Order: sequence, then C-alpha cells, then structure tokens
Amino acid sequence: MAMSSRATNAPGGRGDFGRRPFAYAGKEMKVYFRDAQVLFFSLALPLVLVVLMVATFGGTSRFHTDAYVVNLDRGGLAGAELVTRLTAVPELTVETLSEEEATQRLADANIYNVVFIPEDFTAKLTSGETPRLVLRQRGMGNTEGQIVNSFAAGLAREIAGEYLVSRKVGQTLAAMGRPLSQAVVDAKVGSLFETAKADPPVLVEEQAVGVRSDPVAIFLPGLVTMFTLFAVTLGSVAIVEERKKGTMERLMTTRLTRVELLAGTWLGSAGRGAVQVVFLFGLAWAAFRIFTPVSFLSVVVVALAGVLSISAVGLIIAAISRTPDQANWTGVFLTMIMSFLGGSFFDIAATKGTLAFLSRLTYNFWANDALRRLIVRGETLASPGVIRDLLVLMGIGAAGWLVALLLFRMRGDAK
Repeated sequence: MAMSSRATNAPGGRGDFGRRPFAYAGKEMKVYFRDAQVLFFSLALPLVLVVLMVATFGGTSRFHTDAYVVNLDRGGLAGAELVTRLTAVPELTVETLSEEEATQRLADANIYNVVFIPEDFTAKLTSGETPRLVLRQRGMGNTEGQIVNSFAAGLAREIAGEYLVSRKVGQTLAAMGRPLSQAVVDAKVGSLFETAKADPPVLVEEQAVGVRSDPVAIFLPGLVTMFTLFAVTLGSVAIVEERKKGTMERLMTTRLTRVELLAGTWLGSAGRGAVQVVFLFGLAWAAFRIFTPVSFLSVVVVALAGVLSISAVGLIIAAISRTPDQANWTGVFLTMIMSFLGGSFFDIAATKGTLAFLSRLTYNFWANDALRRLIVRGETLASPGVIRDLLVLMGIGAAGWLVALLLFRMRGDAK
C-alpha cells in the first residue's frame, strides 16, 4: 500500500496528471517572456495602434463639414450677416465663392451644395417683401450638404424674423404718435436680440445616454480581439515546430498524453493572451480612465473567455498544418478574415444580409459585441446580450477542443 501511494504521488506518476499540463504551460510562458520580439509584437504594437487610431479619428466624433456660399447681396447688411452667422456655427467651415466659380465646381462635381444669397436679399427684407434664398445642389446633393442647407435656411429665417420685428416696432411707434427713424429702431431692436443671444432664455444640453463616443472606447475592443487572435493562433506554430523536430514524439513517449499536451499548449496560448488582455485594458484604464473597478473586471472576464475560446482554434491550426510556415500563414489569414468580418474596426452588430451572417461565424464578432456592450453601452455581465455572447464563445472553445482532438487522433500523434 505504501509503495502504491508513493508511485501515485511520485513525479511522473498518476498523481501528476493534473499538474503536467500546467507545467507544460509554464514552460511555454517562460519562452514567451524571454522572446523580446514576441513581447513587442503582442504588447507594444497594439498600444502604438491604439494611439495612432485615437490621433487619427479622435476629432471626428462631432459632425463637421464645409459650407460653400455665394453672396450676391453686395453691400447689403442682411447678406453679410447671414455669412457671419454661418461662419459662427462650430460645425461648419465656410468658404465664399464667386458665382462663376461655384457654378463650375458644381458642374465638375467638386462640390455638391452651394448657398446662393440673392442680390436683393437685404432690399426685400427692408421693404417687407419675402426674399428668396437659393440652395443649389448637384443631383440630390449629399448628407452634409443637406445639413448645411438646414443651417442656412434656419439662420435666414432668424434674420428675416428680426427684420420683421424691427419693422413692426417702428410701425407701432408711429401709430402711437411717437415715431422714430427706422435706423434708430433697428439699432435698439438689434441690441435686444444680441442681449438675448448672450443670455438665451432656453439652454440646450446634449446628453449621450448609455453609449460612449470617445474613440478609445470604440476602437479598443476590436484591437484587443484582433491581436489576441493573432498571437494565440500563431502559438500553434510551436506545436508544429515540435512535431517537425521530433520533440513531440519524444514527449509522447513519456507519461504525457495527447490530452495533456493539448491542454498544456492550450493553457500556454491562453496565458499569453491573458497577459495581452490585462496589459492593454489596464493601460487604457490608467491612461484614459474609461473603466471603473467593476467594469474593468467585467471586460477582463469577457476577454479571458474569448482567449480561452480562440486558443482552442489555435489547436486546430496546429493539427492541420504540416509545416511552421503553413501554421504561420494560416494564423495570419484567419486573423485578417475574422477581424474584417467580425467588426474589429467598426461595429457591425446592426448590419443585415450576407455580411451579418458571415460575421456571426467569427470569434471576433461575439467577443467584440460583448466588450462593446460593456465598454461603450455600459451594460454588465448580467445583461442578456453579454451572457449570450459568453455562451457562444464557450461553444466555440468546446467545439475547437473536440475538433482538435479528432484531428490529432487522425494524424496518429501517439496516445
């Protein structure tokens, strides 16, 4: 009995069954931390891409476009005032054109919408007539041009209203026997309108409910899933290299079983992905303050579930690849396809049709959807959508394990 107990607990005995995969994974992690190039690729390069994407797209979260104006009301106060007020709109960059230049650029399709202020704009407002504001566009114009047209029409009506009030005040004073020159009335009414603009009776406040718009929160999930996918799938190269060198055959002559070898490789790949996840999300939390302690733990849980899932896919790549180059390029191809179809760069959860169907066949879609629900929409791990995504990721991991075991058995890689 004593000898049986010692044999069971001796190194390499049956008692080591649960420890051998972790020992193998520990060896894989030591190799990972000793490789400076791999560390740079898996940690520093994603960080550089986050910074570049924030710098490139960080200023585009608010609408901004160009507005083209032709002011034919030369010398008219109302036409000049309309151009001034358009220029003051923070969402617009106004460029004034001559009539000939605007016509030519519209014909050449260089621009699609132009605001024409007619030459009698001020004269008609002063006389009480209704002026015309011409919004000329090429074809149906474009979305930005339609927004510019709305700004121009609204400001023109605002100026027309001020002229109307000023004229009515002058007429009322004359009817009361206290006539004043229209210039005096215009000046006084104009000053009242300026006072009202400086201290408006109604304040408009924009509030984003449940959705973050900062670029870090938007781009970070996709970059993390893409690079963890790339690093994890490339981990399959190690198994192929060991098979090619004969290391796997020697390992399989020991007490290490096929399941233990795959489990150790799976844990090693997942460990590398976990380092990436914690590093990138932790750095984002420290630098951009986009997490709370609870939300940080939530995104780490989801990301780790995704890493465990895709690590099983890495085993499939190792099983079907005959050379390290095949495993390498299969991992690169799989990463690019899944990242594109899975919405790693832009949220495609609301798309329909063929793209929607194909996207849901990828790991990236479910991982990105869960992370964006937590980071961008402010949901929790208990949200139905997040739970669904986690279940799908677990299903991908389980299916990957079953397929990998079957393929390794078909290859005849020992026991």
